[in-house]
Amino acid sequence: MPPSLLPETAFEYDVSIVICTRNRGAELTAFLTGVGAADVPEGRRVELVMIDNGSTDATAQLIAETTLPNVDLRYVFAPDRGKSRAFNAGVKSARGRVLLLSDDDVLVPRNWVEEMCGPILSGAADVVQGGVRLAPHLNPPWLKGVLRIWVAAVEDPDFAPIGVVGANVAMSRAAFDAVGPYDERLGPGAAGFFEDTVLGLALEKAGFKKLFRPEISVEHHFRPDRLTLRSFMATAQSMAVSRVVADRQIDPNLRKPSVWALLVEVPGLAIRCLTQLAHLATDGHPDAGFISRYYRLKLWQERHRAV
Repeated sequence: MPPSLLPETAFEYDVSIVICTRNRGAELTAFLTGVGAADVPEGRRVELVMIDNGSTDATAQLIAETTLPNVDLRYVFAPDRGKSRAFNAGVKSARGRVLLLSDDDVLVPRNWVEEMCGPILSGAADVVQGGVRLAPHLNPPWLKGVLRIWVAAVEDPDFAPIGVVGANVAMSRAAFDAVGPYDERLGPGAAGFFEDTVLGLALEKAGFKKLFRPEISVEHHFRPDRLTLRSFMATAQSMAVSRVVADRQIDPNLRKPSVWALLVEVPGLAIRCLTQLAHLATDGHPDAGFISRYYRLKLWQERHRAV
């Protein structure tokens, strides 16, 4: 019988924190320390499931040698490449009524577990989307628009993200079982992106109640090289590939894009190319307008190739 169909008393834990990691043993200590310092109300049963997606560093040893005072820590080895595959393996192993998902490169606030999961445990919500703020040293003034969104910033209380952002989201096990698992063609290690978006849209379509709580925010410490022009251009390419996979799942009868749709993008892209060149000659940083138009170009190409 699927876990979501079991009575509440059958769950060994109230909350399963599910984290996927790969070759980040040197950085995991900060994340684990943060979880270990989080407040867990008396009587609340919480486990942390660390899924190792085929690490070749000291990740397994670090987790084995770590004891946390407030949660039970469990190691799951999932060597098949792909973050979505690893998360699916971790969720299958999880024994909590609520799934609290995040990334291994965040720092969590003390009130994280209860504020994210309390509304679900009380029946007030099925899904809670929390906030994601950028670490101060990874938050330059020029990081705006699509560039900011692509490093998973979730901070505007008036604009909830499309679907969910997996860097800080909680959902009932029943909700996940109803619409999941993650599409293993999407996400890091596969097409690259949109695994969370697709899952989140499915949750909304199925009618599950979602709360947006950007004030319950984790701090994102991503790799600094993600802020380079080369990295954002690579992200645009991967996002285009991922978008086509996601769109074809929703509508298998996608039509080939017209040449006109490409031509209308050319003037704006040309202007933004000049803007980007100017930035490279002065401050060297990526231009959000150029990257967004470059993404649309790549998306047209991938749709044209796929249909």
